[in-house]
Amino acid sequence: MAQRRSVEAALDYVRGLASEVTANCWSLAEAAGHENPYRMQALLSCYRWDWTDLRAELPALARAWLPCDEGDLTGPGIAVDETAQLKDGDATACVAPQHAGCTGHVENCLTTVFAAWVTTSGQAWADFDVFMPGRWEKDWRRRRAARIPDKVERKTKPRLAIDQIGRLLDAGLPARWAAFDEVYGRSGELRRFCESRGLAYVAVIPRDFRVTLPSGTVIKAEDAAGHAVFEQRSCGNGAKGPRLADWALTATASPRHVLLIRRLISRPDDPAFYLCWSPEGTPATMTYFITIAGRRWPAEVGHLWCRSSCAAFSWLCSLLLVRCVLRVCPAGTGVEAGRACPAFA
Repeated sequence: MAQRRSVEAALDYVRGLASEVTANCWSLAEAAGHENPYRMQALLSCYRWDWTDLRAELPALARAWLPCDEGDLTGPGIAVDETAQLKDGDATACVAPQHAGCTGHVENCLTTVFAAWVTTSGQAWADFDVFMPGRWEKDWRRRRAARIPDKVERKTKPRLAIDQIGRLLDAGLPARWAAFDEVYGRSGELRRFCESRGLAYVAVIPRDFRVTLPSGTVIKAEDAAGHAVFEQRSCGNGAKGPRLADWALTATASPRHVLLIRRLISRPDDPAFYLCWSPEGTPATMTYFITIAGRRWPAEVGHLWCRSSCAAFSWLCSLLLVRCVLRVCPAGTGVEAGRACPAFA
């Protein structure tokens, strides 16, 4: 931003969200002492600043504000997940009927794929992209009405995750592992990318995922649970103490890939399955993979509590995402600023 008043408007915007003011330009402007909402609206619509350039600053901030304990053997990592914002209308860019993780049903919503930087100090968004549903890809009239540039191509969620992990690694984040849920874990392209970058991963996979045993027999992941030997272990501490579950590790035909099975004590008939990989020099032990699986959980549920471990990251990401989604905000319209970033609104 070239003018100081523009920077001040951005700071007022972030301060307003951080104080939990109702997330629209009128309320944010009132909290900041502005006479009208025009400066807030202009910040999101016509001020000249590139949200992608500002997003590129997040990795360095993440590394500085959320350091990892030098004695931590697992090390820092990246957790990939998504969050959805329910919408009533269809004018917001990339809104469409799609699965919403917050409800577990198909909803009219906006989905954001994010990569969180996870250390022993906490976790926070370090990169993100808005997912474009298929119905938006070739609907040029609708895209132009939402001010989505023609050059913006639709990408799958795993492809967005690949781009985000690549950007974070290229920016110098010393991540040692990645973790992602079933939407991303079933993607062979994403798993191969992590392997090519030497990034250990713990990927949730569906129960019908095909696994090749050392004997050469191909089975479904769920078929391995019946013969597995389980041990009760904690994957980390929660609000009520250690998060205990029954865990089992099964070898595969690949010496670096293993199948990890988790069976909740409260729901033993509904196990979860993880395909795990570690590079040479990293021990492929149950303890190592369970620790990674446990560290994905805070990043996964963090947006349900409206912010990450570092509140400053939360509101900065909110500003960036609003800019990303609401390209233009005509003067006089009460833009729901924070609501464009459901995780932090």
